Amino acid sequence: MSVRSTILARVVAVTALGMALAACSNSSDPVGNVASRPATGDAAKIQAVDGNRFTPNTLKLPAGKEVTIEITNTDDRAHDFAIEAADLNTGTIKAAAAATATFTVPEGTTKFKCTFHRGMTGTIQGV
Repeated sequence: MSVRSTILARVVAVTALGMALAACSNSSDPVGNVASRPATGDAAKIQAVDGNRFTPNTLKLPAGKEVTIEITNTDDRAHDFAIEAADLNTGTIKAAAAATATFTVPEGTTKFKCTFHRGMTGTIQGV
């Protein structure tokens, strides 16, 4: 193997390792009207729980109204709460911590998810 090939192989290996580690870091940045604390007023409540799931996984909220959702992480792993359609993400919610997300509820069904754990999803029904 030539020196150039060896260097290229090492660069590719280090880059792949860095990407793998970044994917496992389970962190995200806050986007939208969110806060890293429990709600101070009325809020719909949801929990990120063991088994990579939200409970409840369906929320019925008034369409067209601004609401706050309080997300409490009762799991021992970090999670986040994201609504892509609303360009909203709480950022990382560590174990035993809470965050809030405030947005106007659209009519119909809107999906939310944890971007760290595939399949950790739920829906908001704007009624």
